[in-house]
Amino acid sequence: MGWDGIPWFVEGTAASEETLRLVVEAAACGGEGIVGPADLLVTALDAPANAVQVAPGAMVAKRRASTGGGNQSYAARMSTIEQVDIEPTNADGPRSDLIIARVEDPYGGETWPAPEDPAVGPYVFTRVIPDVPPGTTSILDVDPDSTAITLARVDVPMQTSVITGGMVTDLRQMARPRTHTSRRYLPGAWSTPDDVGPITDVWEIFPLGATWTEKVPEWATHAAVHVLITGLLHPDATEARGQLRVSFGEQQGAGMPYGITQSGRIAVQAGHRFLLDPADRGQMRDIDVEGIGTVEVAGVLQADSSTVLSLEVTYSQEPVRA
Repeated sequence: MGWDGIPWFVEGTAASEETLRLVVEAAACGGEGIVGPADLLVTALDAPANAVQVAPGAMVAKRRASTGGGNQSYAARMSTIEQVDIEPTNADGPRSDLIIARVEDPYGGETWPAPEDPAVGPYVFTRVIPDVPPGTTSILDVDPDSTAITLARVDVPMQTSVITGGMVTDLRQMARPRTHTSRRYLPGAWSTPDDVGPITDVWEIFPLGATWTEKVPEWATHAAVHVLITGLLHPDATEARGQLRVSFGEQQGAGMPYGITQSGRIAVQAGHRFLLDPADRGQMRDIDVEGIGTVEVAGVLQADSSTVLSLEVTYSQEPVRA
């Protein structure tokens, strides 16, 4: 018979291990990595020594054994901080080590030793893969058959026994990252023209009304804000020069310059990718478009009935420290 006889879930039956691993694979949409954005973060010890620590968390790892079929993954969790030793380097030169979380299942087609008590394991471990090529970013680059996820790389200088924060590179990825994009449009909303340029000592909302308040998703760690304004009028040949930026809550994006010397209409844009404070998640935050002129440049840009503003906000969930 081609099908496994017992799907998940038929009352009074026991599905196979392969089917339960299929449930994990489906829940992660085929992805692998950490479950929460702060999970399994690798850092130097508070008092640096020849070790690193791994924060509690959970992960999904794709099963890569050659037997039993594909579309299977393992889910595992670590409930407490774990400390992992890093071997010192000597005069031979620097060394790079990968820190990984690996499932070692001796019953799933791989050659791991069985634990003394199969009922309690363990079958999942934090491992150090020593002396990988410099710049390595994934365990799959050095062991493509590993049922593991990559947490970090530790680059240890020559003759070093103490691991500091600057030696640790975070390589975590989300098993199922989330995103949400919203767009807003203000077409021809300025029957009375609104200028940018005359004010050169403070940022102002531009165009008038380009401000919104919205709730940040509970899961979001980053927000990318992009604004495009088309049809801004430069009414004469007096040079207009300044900057536009976007702001999110208490954070301000980088100013992006504009400049024009001929009369006519132009398009300008600005954007920024914000790392959200944990306090922002689930809260109402303001999103503004702002402008400022350049000192001793007299020209202006005007938003009028032919101007169209479009704003795009993309929230994403990515590995973070908290």
